[in-house]
Amino acid sequence: MGSSMVNMFLLSVLCMGLASAQDLGCIALHCSLQMGVCVLDHDCRLTLECMGTCSGRPDEAQCQFECEMTLGNGNKAFISLLQCMATHGCLPELPPDGHCLAGPEDTVQEIQTIDQVAGDWWVVRGVNCGQDSTWSGGYDWYPCQHERYLVLEDGWINNTTYCGGKEDSCTTDMIVTIPHATMPSPGLIRLDYDDEPLLPQVEKWHIVSRPQEDFMFVMWCGTNPALDYNGAFVLSRGRTQEGMTEDTLLEFEAVAAVHGVSWAAMCVSDNSACPEDP
Repeated sequence: MGSSMVNMFLLSVLCMGLASAQDLGCIALHCSLQMGVCVLDHDCRLTLECMGTCSGRPDEAQCQFECEMTLGNGNKAFISLLQCMATHGCLPELPPDGHCLAGPEDTVQEIQTIDQVAGDWWVVRGVNCGQDSTWSGGYDWYPCQHERYLVLEDGWINNTTYCGGKEDSCTTDMIVTIPHATMPSPGLIRLDYDDEPLLPQVEKWHIVSRPQEDFMFVMWCGTNPALDYNGAFVLSRGRTQEGMTEDTLLEFEAVAAVHGVSWAAMCVSDNSACPEDP
């Protein structure tokens, strides 16, 4: 790749707001080959351009995540560039998205195996809704979020589907990711991803309340080489909060308060119009 093309690409990335001048120097030093392959790859270049349009938007983190998952996910050139940047410390330093609200000591101790929560779950209420600079990712408010815990020959998985968008309306095709699931301690599910653009990516789902068979309150904490990201949501066997008893509601409100969460401020999702068999 000629030096003029390298300089042109570095300038375009800087102008798109994807990296600082310091980050670009690191990329040029350590990842110029991967950068050249990316700029010559149609889908990789589209991913960077998409991420550039997010710069300065109130939902910048959510916007860039959608670009990565809809355009960049599975693209070898994009993944190679990201992994090179992570290996050599070229990724920008980002503040954590939200707070890790719970730990192993907060979980429901009676849940000791994943088969106790196997099957289908919908996200019907969340904490990280992109509502402010603390909870900027909006991960708990993606439309049509569905979890399905299944056991395969090599162990448990969480077949996860959702789409980009907001307020129960999809603006992208459905996104599918399938992390491996284990339970290292009671009430704690660890998800290890191998199908995300930036690895390693690990999430710890703390089941902090399950007063009713069809509902559970999960506080989760995630990390990858670029970002620590967090949230919490209520999972339902149904597509909405319908069927939640008064006792369960009071329990969830109390658990939320203990962890510094306002139940009333949580975003509500209605998955009634989502695909029949996600």
